[in-house]
Amino acid sequence: MAASSSNAVREARMSKPVNLLTQKEVAERLRCSEQKVKRLRKIGALAYIPGRPVLIDEADLEEYLSRMKRQSEPAAAKPVAIRPVRPPESPAALARRVWLARQNFQRDKQDRAKIKK
Repeated sequence: MAASSSNAVREARMSKPVNLLTQKEVAERLRCSEQKVKRLRKIGALAYIPGRPVLIDEADLEEYLSRMKRQSEPAAAKPVAIRPVRPPESPAALARRVWLARQNFQRDKQDRAKIKK
């Protein structure tokens, strides 16, 4: 009876075609480097068949891709930062600020000239 069950398992495996990919082919499909595929293998994220060359079953690749897919989330509305609005400056206040800035500039210029002498 054990022989017939192992034959059934063997037949099931044989009926489903196995498509094995090399590390380079997997890298091309994932659009990444071969080093990335190697890292995925080493950390156990991608199943593989050891040997030379390393082979990866296409079903395992599809399983990896399905695990990596993210469900799209509706975009959350970004909070809009509202800056406080300054009231417009009166013309007299603006003129005073400009006059003071000129006075300070001229005073600094004179002080620098005294230091040079």
